[in-house]
Amino acid sequence: MIFEALIIGVIIGKLRGGHIKRLGHRSLDLPILVILSFILLLGTSILIQLGNPMAIKYRMLLYIAAYCLLFIVLFFNLHSRSLWFVLIGAILNFAAIVLNQGSMPVDLSLLERAGFLNTLNSINIGALPNYISLENALGFTTYLGKKMVTPSLYPFKQIISIGDIFISLGLLLYVQAIMCSRSHRAAGVIRFDQQKGIRA
Repeated sequence: MIFEALIIGVIIGKLRGGHIKRLGHRSLDLPILVILSFILLLGTSILIQLGNPMAIKYRMLLYIAAYCLLFIVLFFNLHSRSLWFVLIGAILNFAAIVLNQGSMPVDLSLLERAGFLNTLNSINIGALPNYISLENALGFTTYLGKKMVTPSLYPFKQIISIGDIFISLGLLLYVQAIMCSRSHRAAGVIRFDQQKGIRA
């Protein structure tokens, strides 16, 4: 949902009269850590799907490293209130994964009803150890797992967690807030015309 949240944020920002170019003038502090975190998360998931034994064995450490990088970035950018939603969502997902030894709980019956049969079969045979069924999850982490499906009107059917919702909401709010920020001032906004005087 992250990519969709960014797109929707841009659309809302434009509808509110914001400017896309402002996204380039104001960025996160320590952006390189966000990139490294994303590479670690995505790379670990891909390697696990490919059956890489090292990624499977050390997935817990890889996930912890990725989330720690993300938490550092969020800590240095919490002056943006919308990123508090991202922080809450990241903490919820992090807790669900770490407390279940590197596996995110997921509702298998929901996977079946949603038509994700390949994913369901892979989890059942142990080919995707980064996921476990809700029944095998630790206590309250069953509430943090992927147990919700996107609405039928949503173009991309996905199984999501409460943490995913917080992260997506935070990113949506962050993008449109930057686009509509009145504190932004582009260089050369004030110009002097000898005949007409100062103009904006």
